[in-house]
Amino acid sequence: MPVLELSGAAVEMEGQGQWSDLTLSLDEGAACALIGPNRGGKTLALKLCAGLVTPEQGAARLFGQDLNELNEEGLAELRQRVGTVLQAPGLLSNMTVFNNVALPLRYHRGLSDEELEPLVMVRLEALGVAGLRHRFPAELNQGEARCVAIARALSLDQELLLLDDPLEGLDALTSRRLGEWLQAQRQSRPLTILATTRRASSLLAMVDRFAFVRDGRVQAQGRYEELLASADDGMKDYLQ
Repeated sequence: MPVLELSGAAVEMEGQGQWSDLTLSLDEGAACALIGPNRGGKTLALKLCAGLVTPEQGAARLFGQDLNELNEEGLAELRQRVGTVLQAPGLLSNMTVFNNVALPLRYHRGLSDEELEPLVMVRLEALGVAGLRHRFPAELNQGEARCVAIARALSLDQELLLLDDPLEGLDALTSRRLGEWLQAQRQSRPLTILATTRRASSLLAMVDRFAFVRDGRVQAQGRYEELLASADDGMKDYLQ
């Protein structure tokens, strides 16, 4: 059974006068990147999977459950298994870096400060932001905020990670560090990842396959080499 499945998910695409028709599935432990033009449907696909947008037709399923059929309690329970980081990291402005990452563990696991310390710091250290533990979000640059948000998104060892352009604002060192950490997470447990990217090259080391999204549809998918070999000129612009 797929961890994530969009089946003809139809949503009116704002300002474009057309509807999406998104079909995609990911098995447990897979890592897929969505590429394609802006406003083509990449972020929409993430929002459908996160339950932030409801399809008018078709379905969005996580772990075999149709999100349209779940009540608020069921959605809240399911979301504990999913980490989501969109373009705006969504960090709480009145909390330090440490407390932002610790928040899900405090709320859902009821851990003490002594228990939280190693769990939070191992993530911050792996992503190179341990020295920022006492800073507030307003004191972070774009890349730092994104790393903190990703650390928080996996604080409960979530099974599915949804990332919108995760390398945006990251320098080369931080990008490599993030890629290595996510790969280590995937090796230690069956973590499934769906990410968007503007250029395939930026995520080549982090994913197994790519899906080209244009005009609200997944028009091609496969391993990088497979897509490149069959790509039209428009697709090649994003693959190369």
